[in-house]
Amino acid sequence: MKRNSMGQAIVLVILVAGLLLGSAAVAFAGADEAAIDKVRLAFNAAYSAGDAKAMGALLDRDAVWMPPTGEKAIVGADKVVARYAAFFEKTRSAFELQPGTIQISGEWAFLNGPWHRSDAEKKTGKSMKHGGYYLMVFKKQAEGGWKIARDIWNDVGRAGLAPGTAK
Repeated sequence: MKRNSMGQAIVLVILVAGLLLGSAAVAFAGADEAAIDKVRLAFNAAYSAGDAKAMGALLDRDAVWMPPTGEKAIVGADKVVARYAAFFEKTRSAFELQPGTIQISGEWAFLNGPWHRSDAEKKTGKSMKHGGYYLMVFKKQAEGGWKIARDIWNDVGRAGLAPGTAK
């Protein structure tokens, strides 16, 4: 009888420990998701402000950008920043990566969703709307924060389609 209650006590301790550890894992996952969404919001603000340097602070130093414009992949945060600095010299934008699905796998996280952008040429005022879907890959940094490591997107707005519509 004493053995049976000892076994039950061990099972109870294991179950309680599992619940506590599971709750801690969920709390950490929630904190990571919140941190990733904070990067998304900061990216939106930096882009809309035309601040390539602020965008660069959100990128992993080895970031890779894969735009839908037919240009080769842009490798390195410094090159991504230079691309946007040149773009922002000529263009004002209102930009939004909308909230999407976040999936975390160890030191990597994936965020995908729709995006929208309205551009206006600074010289002529000519405007254009863009939109589509994005996939960003985040890398957990040594200090525990998250930075954008990869970005790929399409631009269905150029084809006259709004995100979420099919033809």
